[in-house]
Amino acid sequence: MVYRAGLIAGLLLGMLLLGCRSQSEEIAVWSVLEGQLTVAAEVDPTPDYRGFEVLVYRLTEGLPDTLGLAITDSTGRFVMHIRASRPGIYPLRISRRGTVLATGSLVVAPGDSAQLRAVFPLQNRRLLVRSRENAAWLAYQNAIALHNQDLLRGLQAELDSQATAQVLERTLTLLHSVETTYPGTLGAQWAAAEAVRLLAGWAPTQALVRFDSLPPTNPRYTEVVHVLRRELARREGQAASVRWLEAIKARMPTRALRTSLQAELVLAYMDSLQDEAARAALEEVARMAPDSAWQAWVTRVRYELDHLRPGMEAPFFVVTTLDGRTLTLDGLRGSYVLLEFFWPEDPVYLNELAYRNALAVAYRKLPLNVLALSLEPDTLVNEAFYERFPQTGQAAILPQGRQDPLVQRYGITALPARWLIGPDGRLIGRFEGPGALVQLQQALARLQPFPPS
Repeated sequence: MVYRAGLIAGLLLGMLLLGCRSQSEEIAVWSVLEGQLTVAAEVDPTPDYRGFEVLVYRLTEGLPDTLGLAITDSTGRFVMHIRASRPGIYPLRISRRGTVLATGSLVVAPGDSAQLRAVFPLQNRRLLVRSRENAAWLAYQNAIALHNQDLLRGLQAELDSQATAQVLERTLTLLHSVETTYPGTLGAQWAAAEAVRLLAGWAPTQALVRFDSLPPTNPRYTEVVHVLRRELARREGQAASVRWLEAIKARMPTRALRTSLQAELVLAYMDSLQDEAARAALEEVARMAPDSAWQAWVTRVRYELDHLRPGMEAPFFVVTTLDGRTLTLDGLRGSYVLLEFFWPEDPVYLNELAYRNALAVAYRKLPLNVLALSLEPDTLVNEAFYERFPQTGQAAILPQGRQDPLVQRYGITALPARWLIGPDGRLIGRFEGPGALVQLQQALARLQPFPPS
């Protein structure tokens, strides 16, 4: 019971949301962000708006790496030149005098210059970046946010299959609109992949038809392969899913893509608890890509096979929550534990937060304890997040961020990631990447003998 589409996709084309690249990569994308930041007259009547810091960054080994930085002049105007290794969606942060004022995301793509204007305080208004690429990304985010709201209402009202089908149809219509309105953009590519992913669990035949038109260059291609493969295994058996996966791998045009599909084969065997077959397939990944980032992936999966399989003892943890409580794995025995790893500025996490909170409330009588661990060590960034986005459950900050030993012990490679742990302290499953909350809800429903409250 492990759902982890992000485990491979992040290596194939980089983690678009967190912008990973190696030191040796050449800069491939240049972009410009310009605009004006001011302060409302009733807050500060002095027309001097210098000192706003506008930062666009990515994560490298768990640490922010600046892609672009600009500081406003006295009129509040700024111009930022951004350089990145590839197109992607990168975190955007605005601060002044050491205080984080707003966070958001910025699409960086060739030939796409963006504008940003804002008056502070924002008073819960979102940052609005104007450009074709960013408009497409916003349209995609809005479609997913509406879908999650529908799922939330469905969770509360226990919708029947016909009502659920109507929710899916509405979402597919919105995603198609993103594709047709903004063709060629990153938002359109995410929308195309999301449509296939949503269909996989409801109309798998339609999903396979749509998948055939999805190009392997789509940044979520291997995530979609992962979802379809799991659905095929559920419906037709593991052997059928492996045959389908091998056929897809054989037609991939590059070694990198073939390697990513071989890695998916490893996950297929792991999902069906065929660990010896998984180890053999893993050695083939190591052979196919001897001098690449895949070697680090191979090392992590070997660790998982040895330490993080369903039924194994969960790695011990002790954390101090935001309200000063000390929580340990042993102290939470007797209840189910959802251990959540997240990044506060991740738009995927923000889009699904309301649905995630609803799950935490609905299954609290299981009993379920939710412990959210922020991988952002900066206290100011976390304060800005918690002020705007309340979480249900306990929360803590990992002071070493992505380098924290707990991240290593739980094998976290993609965000958001969640481990479900049983009352006996043993691992039940991992759920990571976009869309994993639906699989988490299904797992919780199987554990709860009564309707969620």
